[in-house]
Amino acid sequence: MLSTTTGQVGFFDAAELIGPLPEGSFFALLAEHGGRIVRDEDFADCYSEGHGRPSVPPSQLAKLLLLQYRTGVPDEQAMEATAWDLRWKIALGLPVDHTGWSPSTLTRFRARLLLHGKERLALEATLSLAGELGLLDGPAEQIVDSTPMLGAAATQDTVRLVRAGVRKLIDAVAEGDADAAASLSDALEFDYARPSEKPDCRWRERTERERMLTRVAEDAERALRAVEQADELLADDAVRDAHALLRELIGQDFNVDQDGVPRLHRGTRQGRILSVNDREMRHGRKSRSQRFDGFKLHAAATNSAQPLITAVEVGPANEQDGPRAGALVDSQPEERRPQRVLGDTAYGIGPVRAELSEREVDVLAPVPAAPVAAGRLGKRDFEIDLDAGTVTCPAGQLARIRTAPSGQRQATFSRKACRDCPLRSRCLGPHTTHKSLQLAPEEELLIAARQALEDPETVEHLRRTRPRIERLLSLLAHRYGARKARYLGLAKSRLQALWTAALVNLNPIARQLAAETA
Repeated sequence: MLSTTTGQVGFFDAAELIGPLPEGSFFALLAEHGGRIVRDEDFADCYSEGHGRPSVPPSQLAKLLLLQYRTGVPDEQAMEATAWDLRWKIALGLPVDHTGWSPSTLTRFRARLLLHGKERLALEATLSLAGELGLLDGPAEQIVDSTPMLGAAATQDTVRLVRAGVRKLIDAVAEGDADAAASLSDALEFDYARPSEKPDCRWRERTERERMLTRVAEDAERALRAVEQADELLADDAVRDAHALLRELIGQDFNVDQDGVPRLHRGTRQGRILSVNDREMRHGRKSRSQRFDGFKLHAAATNSAQPLITAVEVGPANEQDGPRAGALVDSQPEERRPQRVLGDTAYGIGPVRAELSEREVDVLAPVPAAPVAAGRLGKRDFEIDLDAGTVTCPAGQLARIRTAPSGQRQATFSRKACRDCPLRSRCLGPHTTHKSLQLAPEEELLIAARQALEDPETVEHLRRTRPRIERLLSLLAHRYGARKARYLGLAKSRLQALWTAALVNLNPIARQLAAETA
C-alpha cells in the first residue's frame, strides 16, 4: 500500500535540529527542491490501493537512489549513510533517530520500477522541471552519441564458459531429479563442482591447449546428449533453458561435425556470449585498438548553452551507433522530439537517415565515403542527377540510371566510352572493361546531406556544437559511475544509466534555481 510523506515538521527532524546544509550542495538541492523532482503520486500505480502494509514513501527511496548514484556507494553503504550521515537525513527529510531501512529495500524498489516501467521517471522529471525553468527553450535540435558501459559480470574464456554451462545444466536437472543429476555428473570426464577452475593442462602450449579445449567440448556434448535422450528432463523449463544455453556456448566456439565431434572454430563469431552470469554482454570496440566487454550507452542531448540529456538507451556493445538514433527519438514525448539531430559519421549513413526521415527528423552528420586509393576516382567524383535519371563521369560521359528487378539502381557506362577514356587508368581496374555505379536506396538523402555540408556555416555549426555532448557523457561515465554497470543485464543497466542521466541534468537545474533565489 502506498505511503506518502507529510509536510508536518517533527521535533526530531534533522533539518530543524541541524540547520541548513551548505549552499550549492546536492544534499541541499534534494532537501529544498526534492518535491519538485520526485513525488509520491508519481509512483501511485506501482502500489496496491488500500491493501497490504504501508510502504516506504517512494519519493524518499527515489531520492535515496539518486544519492546512491551520486556518491557511488553500494546498497549497504547507502543504508549506513541513511542511518548515520546527517546530510543524507536532511536530504531525505528524516528525523535524526531514523535507523534507515534494509538494503534489500533498494533492491525491491528498483525491481518495482522495472516491473511498472518507471525507469525513465527521474529523467523525465528533471526535464519537466527544466522546462518550467526555461532551460529547454532553444534550437529544436539534439546531439546524439554513445559511450562504452562495461558489464558487471566477469568475462569468461571458452573453457570457463563451457564448464559453467555444464554446471548450470547439472543444477537444473538436480532441481527436478537429484538421482538423474548424480548419474549425469558420474558420466562426465571432468568434475564440475568448481566450474571456474580450469582442468590441469599446459595452457601456454598451443597443441595442448587446443586438445584440452576439444576434451572440454566433448564432455559438454556428452551432457547434452544425455539430457536429450531423456524426454522427461527436457520437459522442464529450467532444464530446457540450460540445455539451449550450453548448446549455444558450444556452437559459438566449436564446429560440431556430423559425428557429433566438436572442432575448435578459428576466429570470433559475431554476437558471442561472454558470461553465463550475464548473457547480454558482448564484445565492443571504441576504436581499432580499444576493445571493451559489456554494453553501449547511447544518449541524446539538447543543443543549447546549458545542454540537457533528453533520452538514454543501452544496447549490446557490438551494436552500431547509428541504428539507436531512432530509439532515442521514439523514447521522447511528441512535443520534445527534435527537428534535427547532430552526430558523427556513424549517424550519417543512409539507413539511419532514412529511418529518421520517416520520423520527420533531419540528420546533420558527415556522410561516410568508401575508401579510395590515392589518385583513384571514387563515387563522389561522379555527378548524379536523380531528377534527370543520369550519372556523368569526370570525363563527361553520360549513363542512364536503370532499376533492376531486385530494386537496385545502377548506372552502367558503355565499354566503348570507357575503352577510349583518358581517365581509364584512374577509374577502372586492370581487368575491368567498363564502369558500373551502384546507387544506394537512400541516395536522395545522401546527396542532400552532401549538399548541406557544402555550406561553410553549416559545417562550422556541426564542428562547434556536436562536441557539447562529450562533456555530458564524461559526467555520466566518470563522475557518476555509468562507465561500469552495477547490475547484470540490459534492463537494470538501462535503469542505472537513466537515473544517472537525471543527475547530470540536475547540475544546470541547480544553477538555475540558485540564480532565481539569489
